[in-house]
Amino acid sequence: MTDSISDQTTLAPTTQSLPIVLIRARETLLRELRPMLAEAGVSEPQWRILRVLIESGPCSVQGLAEAACLQPASVSRILQSMVERALVERAQDRENRRRQVVSVTDEGRALVARFAPVSREITDTFAERFGPERYLQLIALLDAFILECDGPVTR
Repeated sequence: MTDSISDQTTLAPTTQSLPIVLIRARETLLRELRPMLAEAGVSEPQWRILRVLIESGPCSVQGLAEAACLQPASVSRILQSMVERALVERAQDRENRRRQVVSVTDEGRALVARFAPVSREITDTFAERFGPERYLQLIALLDAFILECDGPVTR
């Protein structure tokens, strides 16, 4: 008898499927964050973009897409509405004229500053509910997973 996880012809149950478990975990967090995002008037991808730009500084659209875990084509569309709302600015890169550099505006910074305490309270509550030590371990394990598994697949 073979274990269903190791049997190559049978899929693992969805409760043991890492992609599905990660999506469930993400949805658990977002369920709590969505009211704050709605009050802030931004979507979850827009919030991520603002967070990345504040943390990392100006960057290319491609770099922003990668850092915010978004598709480059989606980022271009999302940025347009953020530029219209004066949350971010786009400028032509001085060194590579085909590339655009995105930066957060004072208005974008102010929006994040206004809602950062609420966002932090929500994530701190998750850490408390899960246990601060286990929460940090979970983040460390996921970071290690990404670091060790993000690369060429060898079969």
